[in-house]
Amino acid sequence: MSGSESVAALFVPALKVLGALVGLLFGVVLLFVLNQMLGAVYRATIGEWFSPWKHIPKVKTTDPLALFFGDFRAIKAAQPGEQHVQWMNELGPVYRYRHMFEVQRVLLADPKALIHVLSPAKAYQYPKPEYTSAFLTAALGQGLVSIEGEMHRRQRKIIAPAFAPSVVKEFYPVIHRHAKLLTDKLEVIIGDMIARHQGKIPKDTLMTGECPSDRDVKLADPDHSAVIDTLFWLSRTTLDIIGEIGFSAEFLALENGNNHPLANAMGTLIGAILDLEMSTAIFLILSEKPGLKWLRYLPSDRNRRLKQSQNVVREHAAKIIDKMRQDILAENKDGITSDVMKPKSVISRMVRANMATDLKPSERMSNEELMGQVTTVIIAGHETTATQNTWALWLLATHQDVQDRLRKELQEQVAKEATDVDSLTEEERAIYDIQPVRNLDAVPMLDKVVKESVRMLPSVPSTVRVALKDDVVPLSKSYKRADGKGTYNSIVIPKGHELFVPLNVIQLSKEIWGEDAQEFNPDRWDNLPSSVVDAKMPPGHTFAFLSGPRSCIGKQLAIMETQVLLAHLLLKFKFDVVPGWDLIQRQQVVRRAFVDGQKEFGVRMPLILTPLSK
Repeated sequence: MSGSESVAALFVPALKVLGALVGLLFGVVLLFVLNQMLGAVYRATIGEWFSPWKHIPKVKTTDPLALFFGDFRAIKAAQPGEQHVQWMNELGPVYRYRHMFEVQRVLLADPKALIHVLSPAKAYQYPKPEYTSAFLTAALGQGLVSIEGEMHRRQRKIIAPAFAPSVVKEFYPVIHRHAKLLTDKLEVIIGDMIARHQGKIPKDTLMTGECPSDRDVKLADPDHSAVIDTLFWLSRTTLDIIGEIGFSAEFLALENGNNHPLANAMGTLIGAILDLEMSTAIFLILSEKPGLKWLRYLPSDRNRRLKQSQNVVREHAAKIIDKMRQDILAENKDGITSDVMKPKSVISRMVRANMATDLKPSERMSNEELMGQVTTVIIAGHETTATQNTWALWLLATHQDVQDRLRKELQEQVAKEATDVDSLTEEERAIYDIQPVRNLDAVPMLDKVVKESVRMLPSVPSTVRVALKDDVVPLSKSYKRADGKGTYNSIVIPKGHELFVPLNVIQLSKEIWGEDAQEFNPDRWDNLPSSVVDAKMPPGHTFAFLSGPRSCIGKQLAIMETQVLLAHLLLKFKFDVVPGWDLIQRQQVVRRAFVDGQKEFGVRMPLILTPLSK
């Protein structure tokens, strides 16, 4: 037998085996698709007769691929919450729609229902779906956002004191200092852009954080204004803030970008977590199906970037935790407390609480859990806050009358406090070096604007929960049946069923907030409708930060940070939208914005900034 015949003799069987494996894989995939499609056909026809929800109004779909995608494509094609709000306006606060493969979901824009689901008695019976928790744990580690059940209960008990109101107040000067650094930086950047327009800098120069389209905008007053991507600069600022108050790190992101290795790794992690296109979302949803968990681990550029970034984060997190633990041990041993050893940062407070002698070993967080908090604190306290601030600025830019009123109140408070300066001590006067307003609580319009922006455009518009056991969810009122024959005042949620938690949708409900619910009106907070008060919603009268044991533990810090940043920015600049540029909103975990026709430049929030001191 010749050499070529020998190779062929070996090669042909190998090809047959490979062909058999490919055929087997194709057959498995085909069987899975057929199984899901048959289930979808059943649910859309016979199953409808036996559905415990057939009395609930149902969305009518025109999607020819509804058997596969349900109403998912319509929801993803619209801006966050927009399609759900439209259906709510047509069908009422309680209705059902189809997820993939005709799986039914009930939307409950009903305050009593959400309070029930999120309550201390029920919250751990409604965890996040397993595929969501697995995705978040893979990216963030075993932090408070990703874990569930008893582990979450144990972690929150240890972590909660680090976010107590008295502790949050200690961070007030830190936030003011970084806010001032931001406005100083923006003044420099805008000055350089004006100089470029005047020919003092080459016309083709691109400034930090700028896209070519920003540079080419024809401004009405180019000698005094510039287009600035507010998300770019706010994201850097909030990263610096959370680095310092989170674990005493100096990222210097505002000045140097992501040159710090941990900041750079976190930037990559944030991108991988938030850049969820429809195809990725579908893969995550399919990965919950029996036998398809392997879809989560398919080799991809995104997964590769995640793994590399996680290695860097874990390395730095381990060093941070170890140093804090050694400092606390040294302090306890020597009986002294130095400025370095004081438990000032959020993570140091967590480590100290975790080392408390009255904690049982079973109640302590492991090293893995503590390291997970580092990632969680950065992600939860950085990108969401930056995003919320940019949406607040956009709302003010589109409502100039509100912006002018808020700025006037801030300026009046500045003037009022200036009259009292002579009575202050030298130390008290020094506060004004970094903080233009000593008492932001004396500016009611600021509080109203922040509340209204959170109500209208929360950075996280929705979440999903799954029932661990059968439950009956009460409703705040009786709703008409779909057939018009009677009413119902509760919903049966079967074990294993997913429940969509419509944070943004319920905050735009006309039944709760009145006919102007979908309009930006900060003055509504002066005299809330009785329907809002009677709903007994969470503190702040919104669900933007959830409620109960799964509520956002850093809520007070986020609100304070938003107020401080807005105060600094509005006292320095006027904000306008860019004429002719439309923003497209997309929910990629958080609500993000793209400029229509400029998606290649990524997530942005460009606004025209005009310094008030010309």
